[in-house]
Amino acid sequence: PRQETQGLLSTLQDAGVRFVYFSPRNMRLTKEIASQMGIDVAWNCAISLRPLDQGEEDPHRMVSTYADWDVNAKLPHGIESVKRHLEDVDNVPLLVSLFTDVTKETTMQMIETFQEYNDTVITVGLSHLPWNSRIFSTADLSVGVDILSEFFKANSSSSTYNSLLPSEIDFISAISAHLCAFRLC
Repeated sequence: PRQETQGLLSTLQDAGVRFVYFSPRNMRLTKEIASQMGIDVAWNCAISLRPLDQGEEDPHRMVSTYADWDVNAKLPHGIESVKRHLEDVDNVPLLVSLFTDVTKETTMQMIETFQEYNDTVITVGLSHLPWNSRIFSTADLSVGVDILSEFFKANSSSSTYNSLLPSEIDFISAISAHLCAFRLC
């Protein structure tokens, strides 16, 4: 994670904005990255959006030891299980800061679930990734982060990228971010 991430997350929290991290990685890897970002990775902090088959165990599920007893969190696993949990148990899945094993489809479904429960969703993501466009369009507000323009400008002397002109990179980045209210370069 970038060095300024912790400060940004702290500022968002102070402003009353709850940050939620969606990661395609499994729970163990996501918790390590989230910890470096300054996100709470204590017990009961993450839900995997990968569905489990009946009776299947998740080898990446975390078990916490507290005092003399083991705590084995049984949060829902998969988007359908999250929805059932919200209907039948409580709203804990809406309070979790980490979602792991996500795909573009499960990310969109979880954003829609937040919205069904009257949360306003702001997404921040890389604007040049084509699968983010549907996620951006699902959210209430989107911010596209453009890393391509800066990367190509910084490496313009490299012969590897000499087939792309800076104006072409700017155009590609602008088109990719068309669903975003803001574009950060």
